[in-house]
Amino acid sequence: MPTLTNAFQQPIGHPVPDWSARPRPERIALEGRYCRLEPLDAERHAADLYAAYAQAADGRDWTYLAHGPYTDASSYRDYARGAQASTDPLHYTVIDRATGRAVGTLALMRIDPANGVIEVGSVTFSPLLKRTPVSTEAQFLLMKYAFDTLGYRRYEWKCDDRNAPSRKAAARLGFRYEGTFRQAMVYRGRNRDTAWFSIIDGEWPDVRAAFDAWLAPENFDAEGNQRQSLTTIRHAQAAARDAAGRANDATRVTVRPLVAADEAAWRPLWQGYQTFYDTALSDAVFATTWARLMDPAEPMFVLGAFDASGALVGIVHAIYHRSCWTEGPYCYLQDLYTAPDARGQGAGGALIEAVYERAREAGASRVYWLTHETNTTARALYDKLANNAGFIQYRHDLKQ
Repeated sequence: MPTLTNAFQQPIGHPVPDWSARPRPERIALEGRYCRLEPLDAERHAADLYAAYAQAADGRDWTYLAHGPYTDASSYRDYARGAQASTDPLHYTVIDRATGRAVGTLALMRIDPANGVIEVGSVTFSPLLKRTPVSTEAQFLLMKYAFDTLGYRRYEWKCDDRNAPSRKAAARLGFRYEGTFRQAMVYRGRNRDTAWFSIIDGEWPDVRAAFDAWLAPENFDAEGNQRQSLTTIRHAQAAARDAAGRANDATRVTVRPLVAADEAAWRPLWQGYQTFYDTALSDAVFATTWARLMDPAEPMFVLGAFDASGALVGIVHAIYHRSCWTEGPYCYLQDLYTAPDARGQGAGGALIEAVYERAREAGASRVYWLTHETNTTARALYDKLANNAGFIQYRHDLKQ
């Protein structure tokens, strides 16, 4: 997606055409296969909820909540009455369709209709609800309501950074971790660093597809055990999309060695690469480097990626070493750069694969990469392709 600028050539956000404030969530029931969400009603739900919570062996489920635990049904009913009166958070009760009983609550909160942002919180699930299809479907129903019915753009999950089960649940449900706000609040007389997670509308179709596949009856055996986990399904679907994307990219991006006539197109890309290091290149450096790249006697070579229109959108410089005292022939990949407007279209991956192929043809057994530790874009790409996360130096062993 191209970077947009204003009249002063300053980068700005992409337009959101015809945007209008979203509706506020309503006190309505949301029906699922395994559960139903109903607006919290203390008189109807409090007794069941207290009985469900009382089945816990201890009070640890309340550690990261601002209220509870409750020592008797009356005190919980008092809390439920206050929660019922609230419009933000707006609390929903989870009803297990198999038993008809209330087994937990969760809420939509920090509701921001103007910006289309909403959070799920106050998740209070009893032992009857945990690790069941009911608990997963309850989360899914509320997400689907926010995105598909109300049209919100962003769905948030926040928790105490020390709340490992909540962080794990967020990741399982498809939320992306965004960072931790240090000393964000004080509750129960102690500090809370708050971990932020979100799903945005562009990600929602993929998240929804994974939920639909996991909740399908055929994903459970006769005893109600899952056949595939939600995480496994999500990863499999992502791999399939990546494979399809690579196939499409292969038809849009072509790679070939650059020739003398490509110098003018090569220059701005190599300068773009150097800007990461705050380096401005002189004409003499350009000329010397290009001469080495074009000299067949030099070990350096340059490949370029071209889009469907024939424009040069990416380059990679590499050096082929016939041997050294420690090993046989190998290739060193350096100076990989793609034009900002062309990123996400497969040019970088196609260039790396082309270096692999050229290295194989030359008899090399491996390819080395080296990148600056702060170059997060390159590291993310290299980590993905090398499956070697956490290392600054990478080695790719070639299969002959």
